[in-house]
Amino acid sequence: MRFLQWKNRLAPERLKAVNGLYKMKKWVEDHGLKRAAVTNAPRENAELIISILGLTDFFEALIIGSECEHPKPHPDPYLKALEALKVSKDHTFVFEVSLLPSAPSKYCSKPLFFREI
Repeated sequence: MRFLQWKNRLAPERLKAVNGLYKMKKWVEDHGLKRAAVTNAPRENAELIISILGLTDFFEALIIGSECEHPKPHPDPYLKALEALKVSKDHTFVFEVSLLPSAPSKYCSKPLFFREI
């Protein structure tokens, strides 16, 4: 019950974007780059967080790890995102909000990492 309370009432009040998110969002949009969100979160949670952060129209694809043959850190979800966007790994980069780089970064030509503070 506590999670449902958080999700429905507290998440919108307490969820904050990492520093620089909207500046980067604008840069990505201004440059016409394709984008997908890849997460191991349940779809309902991912959609809620994306919505709260105002990113619903930003992502062209939402890839959920549990909906792939193998979830992250296996590269399957990232490869599925490349396929959904019809792009090559040679022309992509990954932004991770994580303390440690994830394994799939080796499947992209330009991995970039943000550390959550």
